Amino acid sequence: MKQDVEVAKVTWNTIPKEGLISGNYYRMSERFRQGHEGILEVVVKDDKLEYIYFNEYTRPNYYNRYFQDVSKRMSEYNISMKEAKGAAWIEGVLLAEEQMTEKQSLTEDVDTVSGASNSVEQALVPMAKKLNEKIVPSKDFDGPTFYQLTKDLGDGIYGILKVVIEDKKITDLHYDEVFSTDPDKITEEKFKRFASLSKYDSVEYDEASRIGFNVQMDALTEQIKKNQDMLNIEGLPATENTGDYKSSGYTERNPAWDNYLSLAEEIQNTAKKDGKL
Repeated sequence: MKQDVEVAKVTWNTIPKEGLISGNYYRMSERFRQGHEGILEVVVKDDKLEYIYFNEYTRPNYYNRYFQDVSKRMSEYNISMKEAKGAAWIEGVLLAEEQMTEKQSLTEDVDTVSGASNSVEQALVPMAKKLNEKIVPSKDFDGPTFYQLTKDLGDGIYGILKVVIEDKKITDLHYDEVFSTDPDKITEEKFKRFASLSKYDSVEYDEASRIGFNVQMDALTEQIKKNQDMLNIEGLPATENTGDYKSSGYTERNPAWDNYLSLAEEIQNTAKKDGKL
């Protein structure tokens, strides 16, 4: 059963600042507290903490089947927790990320918020300290480079493309589209309840092309990592108009592909200019 989402209760903003973020890339993931998976990404540029991003996937045996193995950052999990406890998981995480960035430190104490205190204290903070030990002066760094481009696509939707490159090879790529935090900016009435949620993370978003948005974007990731051509989406799901769900399994070209190609071309050009591709 789908949840009754009250968009008025969305008081946080998970959308990165528009534009390009780039720098030296550090990442780690760990299982903690009965199997939840924490993922911490840190980008350093000119020896400064440029970007800190923490996410958590619920454990596969989570007590609520609806939220088993679900990304917490931009899914309905936050809406449910806000309604039940008065504070969403993401609010505490965003506060911790902000404090680390402002203090320019991965090791100093951070304030916590009820609803995310366990994740911050048991995952984010200890992982940040471990990752801090791996950070080297920018002049000595020889690891992967991180690019992330965020763009306002109009109609209350933002496109976010992340690309990781090492030794002139794309080692990771992820594209997502996120609904504005402000439901009044979302043009289509049926999407207003997804304010602050992403098409990839949401467990309730219905993809119009009739193949899960997450499935399509996972296929994109694997294809690009394999063929190393960011602009080649041939053969991927829902890249054509068929009008026949019975024979093809999808009905129309997902407009997200054109949005992705626009962002991909921009990142590709920048990476080539930087000598990373």
